[in-house]
Amino acid sequence: MRYFRLFLALPLILPSVLAGQSVLGASGLGMRAEPLDAIQRALGGVGVTTRMPTVLPGNPAASLDLLAPTITFTGQPQWGTFEVESEEGDFFATRFPVLGFAYPLGVDGVITFTAGSQFDQNWSVVERGTVEVKGDSVGHTDTFLSDGAVTALQLGWARRWSTSFAVGVSVGVYRGGLERTFFRRFDGETTDSVALENPINAFGILGRWNHAGPLASLSLFWDPSPFLQVGATVAWGGTLKVNPARGVDSDGREVSIPLEFKVSTTAALNSTLALNAGATYSNWSDLGNPSVDAVGAGRVTSYGVGLEWEVMNFWAGGLPLRFGFRRSELPFRFLEKKVKENTVSFGFTIVMAQALGLPLAAMDVAFEAGSRKSGGYEESLRRLTMTMRVGGR
Repeated sequence: MRYFRLFLALPLILPSVLAGQSVLGASGLGMRAEPLDAIQRALGGVGVTTRMPTVLPGNPAASLDLLAPTITFTGQPQWGTFEVESEEGDFFATRFPVLGFAYPLGVDGVITFTAGSQFDQNWSVVERGTVEVKGDSVGHTDTFLSDGAVTALQLGWARRWSTSFAVGVSVGVYRGGLERTFFRRFDGETTDSVALENPINAFGILGRWNHAGPLASLSLFWDPSPFLQVGATVAWGGTLKVNPARGVDSDGREVSIPLEFKVSTTAALNSTLALNAGATYSNWSDLGNPSVDAVGAGRVTSYGVGLEWEVMNFWAGGLPLRFGFRRSELPFRFLEKKVKENTVSFGFTIVMAQALGLPLAAMDVAFEAGSRKSGGYEESLRRLTMTMRVGGR
């Protein structure tokens, strides 16, 4: 158990770290993985209003204008470098894919099903050190590995109650697991040079946890004119239960996921140019568990703005180019400081098939470049998001 209590602390204080993936996921419930598709990423959006119908977790109203049953798949690799004090390194990560399905109910309704990770806890740290054995220094390598994610499964329904007003609701559950290991291997040459009655063998510790809990959302959409769309969403996370499954001699814990409020607007400036802007707010202060409260970031806000410009026709439809900026705060502190992420983005959509002016098969692409900062820790970030949308009967 002593090693497990160090799992969160060691990555923050080790003088020499090699991160296979970002160690920011070591804090709290892990790295927050927002369920945004490539269009929202390219526009700096928050996942509320969208000009092009798609399937978004927690936002079934985004699928209201789909003409046929539609499946979406979103993948998102990210990579970059980190720097803490005088140490530097690289990281790479790929989130669990976001899957979506939407089935239109006539022309005014739709039902959706989505699955995608909400918190990722994939990180690794490798540190070299020495221990004294009979007056001699024996070198060793410590490896800390964390592999896990909390996934949200959601069922949604949305309906237009008039030409300008729509309501969407979704309910679902959190499901996930976490596995963490500590492994120490001693250097062969230095071990052989020390006269011992018994050899020094490598050893390791393994622990596993399961996650479960409810979640729900409510969305309101208003289209006061053909050129303007306004939306608001309230997402409720309920209580997430974290129960030990193997190798952990401790009781489970419960974490209260706070309400998240989102507002967004999309305005058509002319026939080929549109503006998107949005913001989110949540309070990660009182989470119901002392160990998690200690790293909660408190009030967290994010905002983004983007432009979409349809420059030409390509393949089976228009070729929109998107540009955006996003500033986000992560829900958990790192090195006792808030983590802030700033990115600029670029993206586009290639329509491969469409009907009545709406895409039935399309690929959305977004590329973001930016940074994350927390006190003396800094990451240079690159993120690629790709969404495939396929519709048909």
